[in-house]
Amino acid sequence: MFFLYDDVLYLLVIPALLFVFSFKKGKNTLENVFSQAVIRELTLHPQWLQASLRYRYFLLVISLMIIALARPVYLKQNALIQQMSSSAVIALDVSKSMNASDIYPSRLVLAKEKLVKLIEKAEHLHVGVLLFAKNSYMLYPLSEDTQALVYMLKNAQIKQKFEPNTNLFGVFEASNKMLRTEKTKNIILLSDGGEDVTRVDETAYIRKNHLRLYVIDFASKSNNGLKSMVQKSHGYYTKYQWGEGDIEKILNAIQKSSQKIIANAYDMKQYQELFMYPLGLALLILYFVFIAGLKKKHTVTRAVLFGLIQLTSLNAPANAGVFDFITLQKAESFYAQKQYEQAIEYYKKLKPTNEVNYNIANALYKKREYLQAIKYYKKALGKDKLFNAKIYHNIGNCYVQIGKLERAKSQFEHSLQLHAFDETKKNLQITTQELKKRKKLKKIFSRGTAKVCFKNRLEQMNNDYKVSSKYKIKLQKLVLSEEEKWIKIIQKQKTPVFLQKIRTKRSSSDSKKPR
Repeated sequence: MFFLYDDVLYLLVIPALLFVFSFKKGKNTLENVFSQAVIRELTLHPQWLQASLRYRYFLLVISLMIIALARPVYLKQNALIQQMSSSAVIALDVSKSMNASDIYPSRLVLAKEKLVKLIEKAEHLHVGVLLFAKNSYMLYPLSEDTQALVYMLKNAQIKQKFEPNTNLFGVFEASNKMLRTEKTKNIILLSDGGEDVTRVDETAYIRKNHLRLYVIDFASKSNNGLKSMVQKSHGYYTKYQWGEGDIEKILNAIQKSSQKIIANAYDMKQYQELFMYPLGLALLILYFVFIAGLKKKHTVTRAVLFGLIQLTSLNAPANAGVFDFITLQKAESFYAQKQYEQAIEYYKKLKPTNEVNYNIANALYKKREYLQAIKYYKKALGKDKLFNAKIYHNIGNCYVQIGKLERAKSQFEHSLQLHAFDETKKNLQITTQELKKRKKLKKIFSRGTAKVCFKNRLEQMNNDYKVSSKYKIKLQKLVLSEEEKWIKIIQKQKTPVFLQKIRTKRSSSDSKKPR
C-alpha cells in the first residue's frame, strides 16, 4: 500500500501536536483551541462522554480524513499498453481509361466508393491519399484522422481536369516521398493498370525503395504487368468485387505482412482505492461520538445515517448526490401543484437519467414548450421498449400541437412498432384522417374556388369530424423550422478540394503515348 498524494500526510503534524497538547492542558484544552460556540456543541451531554475524550476523538476524525485525502491505494495491475499502426498511401487512378462504362456508371465511381470504404475500415493505419494520372497530386497527407478524411471525400467536389495518361512510375515515386519517414511503405493502388506491359524499371524502383504494392484492379481483364509487380514486392493483387471482399483481403494482407510501428506506448496502472476505509471510520466515529448523543428529531438522525451509508458504500457512484431524494420530492411536489417552472428547475439539479429527462419533457409539454419537450424526450430514450413507446407517443403529441402532422404520424407509427397502446392507435387514426382531409382541402383551394366557399367547406368538414383525442389538431400550413432549413442547405453544399502536385522525375513508358 502507498499514498498517491503523500505530501498531504504532513498535515497530520497538526492533530498530533494538538493531541499531545491536550494532555498537558487537561480540562482547559477546549477553551484554548476552539470558540465558545464550538465548545457548546462538543460538550453536550457530558455524562455520556467526557469533553476531553470527545475532543481527542475529534482529533482522530481529522487525522483519518487527512489520511483519506492522501489517497491510499495498492497497485492492482501494471501493463504496458502499445498502440500499433502501419502506414499506407492509397492512390486513386483518375486517368481517362477510368471513365470507361464497362462498370456502370464508370470504373472511377466504383473506385471512389472503394476508397471511402477502405479508409472507414482502416483501423490502426496511417492513411494518405494520392490522385494520379500522368502527374500525381496529394489529396490528403498521412494522418490518423480517418474520420475527417472520410467526411471530406463524401462531401468533396473535385472539378480539376486531369491528364488522360496513366503514369505508374510517377505514383510510386510520389508515394515514396510521402512515406519517406515511415518504417512501413505500403501503397494501395486503385487502378485499371493502364497498358498491360512489362514494367521492369518500375519493379526495380519498388524493390530498391522497399515499397510494398497492393492492387485492386478495375480493368475488365487482369493486368499481368500489375500482377508481376505485386508478386515481386510481396504485396497482394485482387480484382474488384461488388461487395467488400476485395477491401477485406487487402487490409488482411497488410495486417499480416506489414511491420507495425508503435504509435503510442504508455504505462497503464490500475489502482485499488482505499480512501473509503479511513473516511468511513472517521464518519462512524463522528456519528456515534458527536451525533448519537444529541436529542434531535428522528428524521435528522435518519437523514445523517442515510448520508453516512451512501458515502461509505463501496459501490456508490462518486457523482451521486446524497440528498437527491429531497430534491426529487420537491420537484414532484411542484409538478403536482402545476408549478412546472419550479419543477423543471429541481429536476435539472438531479443526475440526468432517462427518467429525469422524461419528467422534464413532461413539464415542458405542460408549459406548451413543445420543441424543448421533444429534445428532452429524445434524451430520455433508452433500451426499455415499453418506455420508448411512451416517449415516441408523447413526441407525436408534441408534433400534433405544433401542426407537423406528418412527423406526428411517423412518431405514432414508431411507438406502435414497440408497443400497441390504444391511445396511440386512436391518435394515429385521427392524424391520418386529418392529413387526408388537408389534401382534399388543398385540391379544392388549388382549383381556384372562392375563398368564401373554401371557408364554408373547411367549417363543414371540421363539424363533420369530431376530434376524440384530448390533443386538438390545428389546421395550419406545415413549414420547416429555420434550423431544419439550414441543415438542408449545409447537407447540399460541397467542399472545394485543393490538390498539391508532387513533382516526380521519371515516367512510365506507356504514359508518354498520346490518347
